[in-house]
Amino acid sequence: MKKIAIVSSLPIWEASIPYARPSDAGHYAVWLSSVCKALENQKNYEIHWLILDKSVKNEKTIETRGQFFHLLPKARLTIGLCTGYIYDTNVILRTLRKISPDLVHTWGTENSYSIATSHYKGNKLLSIQGLLKAYSERARIARFERLQALYEPYTIRSYKHITTESPWATERVKEISPTASPYHLEYAVEENFFSSTRVISDTPVCLYGGSNTPVKNISTLIEAFACPELAHIKLILAGVRADAYPYAPENVKFLGHVNRQEMIHQMSQAWCLVHPSLADTGPTIAKEARVMGLPVMMTTECGSVQHIEEGKSGFIVAPYDIDAMRHSILKMTESKETAIAMGKHGQAECRQKLGESTMIQRLLEIYASIIS
Repeated sequence: MKKIAIVSSLPIWEASIPYARPSDAGHYAVWLSSVCKALENQKNYEIHWLILDKSVKNEKTIETRGQFFHLLPKARLTIGLCTGYIYDTNVILRTLRKISPDLVHTWGTENSYSIATSHYKGNKLLSIQGLLKAYSERARIARFERLQALYEPYTIRSYKHITTESPWATERVKEISPTASPYHLEYAVEENFFSSTRVISDTPVCLYGGSNTPVKNISTLIEAFACPELAHIKLILAGVRADAYPYAPENVKFLGHVNRQEMIHQMSQAWCLVHPSLADTGPTIAKEARVMGLPVMMTTECGSVQHIEEGKSGFIVAPYDIDAMRHSILKMTESKETAIAMGKHGQAECRQKLGESTMIQRLLEIYASIIS
């Protein structure tokens, strides 16, 4: 049987016995959990996950859920950045030599994983998550991310096989590596969003969900909601604290950190989702909203716009165009009936494209293509 080694920031609880995700789990790559779940039932490959975690003191291998999980110690980020991730690279390559996989699949350029596996001499595949170089060109990002972005062009050019989840991400990859021909792979939405029912509030509510970083462009969104025409519409900012925007108008509500279940609850009540980002490879929350049946406003600098039909299931606006944002929001919240009808438009197609079964079928096709 062929072996696949997946090197990623899969949450360590996926390897627990019994499996148990913390109820207050913070931000993590939720699509990796979907990949892990979907791979439980496939019979074509022997699957090995390599997970670096600071809580791991000694290397440990756990066999569960029909897969192997290699839990590996991780160096501190500051040490890793200053040393070119030598420690993490040695740990990962040593484990890969033991496994001897037919293909190494690495997720993300935002950490040491892609740098480590770029040194692997066999078949390798890189899946893009975020693109720090593009983010840094469009907004101020954290110091660690700026330093990590310096590695990104070299890393991307080290891989012949790359997957992206959106046309926007493909364009950014080709700017770095013009000869690249990335595979398109939609990262799946968690099953909970498929089974949740939408019961929208009596009064119009727009929802934003995500981090509070300059690249998310929240200040422009708040400026739009300060317009008198939107005074009757509430904007809920999940993941954002009130002290970051003391000048926000009264119709803006800050929730701070929310867990996944609370996020689903907020989505079920919202009339629409708004995502004003200056750069985003494929915002997961926009996909979750479309699966649940919400219309979405996004910018031209966002991936996932392929899941929106302009004027029918949402709107695509320029990042700083406040007039266009205001117009879009007024259209999506014209009435309850409008919000529901726009959310349903194209929903079935989104649910088909963004399901776990579709993702894993495409991923297995890519694996077979590379190995053969």
